[in-house]
Amino acid sequence: MRAVAHRGPDAEGLRRWSGTNASWALGHTRLAINDLSTAANQPMTNEDDTLVMGFNGEIYNSPELRRHCEAHGHAFRSRSDGEVILHLWEMEGSTCLRRLNGIFAVALASTTTGEVFLARDPLGVKPLVYVERDGELWFASELAALRALDAPLGSHDVVALAQFLTFLWVPDPATPHRGARTLEPGTVLQWDAGASSISEYANVLAVEPRDLSFADACEEAAIVVRGAVERQLLSDVPVGLMASGGIDSSLLWWAADAALARAFTIDWSTDTGAEHIAEDTRAVRGLEQQLGTPVEYLPGPEIDVDTLPPSGDLFGDAAYHLTRVIARAAKERGYKVLLSGQGADEVFGGYRRHLLAPLLGRVGLGRAGTLGAGMLARTAGQRVGAEYAARVLRAAAQPDPFRRYMELCSYSTAVERAAALDCTQAEVDDDVVWSRHREVYDRLPASWSPLKRAMVLDLAVYLPGLGLAYCDRAGMEFGVEVRVPWLDLELVRWALSLPDRCLVRGRTGKRVTRALTAAVLGPEIAHRPKRGFGVPTARLDKDDGAVSGRRGFRQGEYFAHARRMLDLHLHNEPTATAR
Repeated sequence: MRAVAHRGPDAEGLRRWSGTNASWALGHTRLAINDLSTAANQPMTNEDDTLVMGFNGEIYNSPELRRHCEAHGHAFRSRSDGEVILHLWEMEGSTCLRRLNGIFAVALASTTTGEVFLARDPLGVKPLVYVERDGELWFASELAALRALDAPLGSHDVVALAQFLTFLWVPDPATPHRGARTLEPGTVLQWDAGASSISEYANVLAVEPRDLSFADACEEAAIVVRGAVERQLLSDVPVGLMASGGIDSSLLWWAADAALARAFTIDWSTDTGAEHIAEDTRAVRGLEQQLGTPVEYLPGPEIDVDTLPPSGDLFGDAAYHLTRVIARAAKERGYKVLLSGQGADEVFGGYRRHLLAPLLGRVGLGRAGTLGAGMLARTAGQRVGAEYAARVLRAAAQPDPFRRYMELCSYSTAVERAAALDCTQAEVDDDVVWSRHREVYDRLPASWSPLKRAMVLDLAVYLPGLGLAYCDRAGMEFGVEVRVPWLDLELVRWALSLPDRCLVRGRTGKRVTRALTAAVLGPEIAHRPKRGFGVPTARLDKDDGAVSGRRGFRQGEYFAHARRMLDLHLHNEPTATAR
């Protein structure tokens, strides 16, 4: 359990069982947040010890679920939020997972049948990776823990590595290794005497839009956001905030009111680059004065972006490193919980590609788009706006809405991927690396608008693959839980019911939350230009001879950075061959 001790530094436990047809062992390391007593240590059992549970995460509606269980005669051993799962499972089996509003990866094992159940929250906030071979099952929160268990991870997965070079992350259920898979969000795996099955228990993204006016949506927004944040402040330890100066973290700051003990931000005030990232720091300083929460400013220029996650994952987005710096500082100051603005863009239509989705859903330029993109790219230089315009033209050249959208999301070509991985272009062409997105996209209702299909595709694939994954690994490396109130399930269902006109109009995204921000924090925060959580692009240029991509300055530097991370990963794991 030393391989995951950083995720749970407060306690550890191990439970073993052996029967006629099966045996299992369940270990757990605890990060104590709710009920700090030893009564909440894990593995945890129900009243008659027939169920054993290991649980990672938080159940935000646990107070009401606890009352429900007690009304049905169940006795609790602790005040922890996760214990409700044990008693609900006794009554309802895996269908009880639909009741949970929270973030979780959970393992439950029976001491009567030997069955083992694994489940992951509906949006994939918490990780769960596993290996299954020859009737045996290994599972853990991180790939590094599976390696420590000597699980047969297998050889490197060329397609997964190509997806990393395409997106800067690897989509579920793939991992960098052929033998290891992630349990997909909203699913439960049942293992019984060497055989397993996986089923979906929830799909929170299948929400039909309501006929709601923009004014009514804005009125509801304040209530819904405050309710989500209030639920996610459930904690017996102080809660901090990751502040960026943008709409998402700033609204959380406002909604939490005086409940936040401290905020943390990356200080780019000395940066003078064309991306104007120093404006983020100025915005946070203004919010500190307005809302009164003390802020710790962590120097951005000192951050090393060329290190690999010890978890065994691959991230080519520098946001992982920024989150890691904030988590380390929070740990040093005694904070175990941070709120993050992660997920708001996916839920409310905040990315530029969401603004373009309606247009790309109906307009294709064919060869004219390719020619225009080439001409613009040759003159763009380091002008990020011109580079993005070339990216849009390149996307518009694709033959259908799905491929146009995916072109916007891709950082490399098949030629570049094949050269980096020493394989054929056919092995890593667009259809291959886009296959997970295609699988999800083709299941979406054809009646949905191009905007909603794009947003749900991002929620189902992009968000758990990158944003949620790097937040978890960066935070839990230091025993810090990063919570994501914008992904509170009640809030997500409400947001997905909003009609398109409440989300995007013309060149403006996140209309509802932008209006709320203007009303409660002022127009300066509400109308700031959209910027991702990252480093100045120039900081990725190491002048080390790494091959930049062919898609412009910014995308080219990110591709070169991803290649460096991949080379480092392959160097560190040269013996990852099939066993």
